[in-house]
Amino acid sequence: MTAIAVAADTPTGTAAPVKVLEYIDTAKLPAGSKPDGAVFTFMDAADPTVADLAQYGSRVIEDVGAKLITETTRELATKPTAEAVSILHLKNMELPKRVLNRPRVTAVKFTSLLLRNPKNQPDGADIAALDKIRAQLIAGNTPDRVIVQKIEVPNQPVELRVYRPIAASKSCLSCHGDPSTFGPGVKEALAKYYPDDKAVDYGAQEWRGVIRVSFDPQDTPSQK
Repeated sequence: MTAIAVAADTPTGTAAPVKVLEYIDTAKLPAGSKPDGAVFTFMDAADPTVADLAQYGSRVIEDVGAKLITETTRELATKPTAEAVSILHLKNMELPKRVLNRPRVTAVKFTSLLLRNPKNQPDGADIAALDKIRAQLIAGNTPDRVIVQKIEVPNQPVELRVYRPIAASKSCLSCHGDPSTFGPGVKEALAKYYPDDKAVDYGAQEWRGVIRVSFDPQDTPSQK
């Protein structure tokens, strides 16, 4: 299950406390895919050249999060947690519908330094964004609410990404908190579907990871 439900429990713009020193060193993580020659550049979200995209990407992420919250809450309310795990592990983030005069969303992804689902493995650019947030938290600073990143690969279209950090909400702790507090069958279900699970032992409002959306800035549907 996802920890994105922080959107329901945390006021907009509120920084979440984090046990930063308990996070593993990213040098020990798999490097992730990084195309040869790729350049990752962080851009100021307030820069006029990307401000509209940053705002739109943030809204897309909020919509994706709200949908996941609804699905997770529904499953938890109607089924035992262990059964909900078996259903929610099949859920994928669907691409949103195209919006007039907005760049096409090419990908939606949840990723973290501490993964549950290996399908969410961060690539090189994701790791750069995760490291940026982690460094801000270690320094005692409030992490950027929205991060904009430009990815340039030779002979490929420019990709723009918008990231938002998310945290674990109280409702997420039924399968992301202390395993000793999990309900009947939860640990067994997690072991079955996620044998290399690292996404446990969170407390409420601790940083969980990011949701990001990718855009093709050259593909913007317009009114004919």
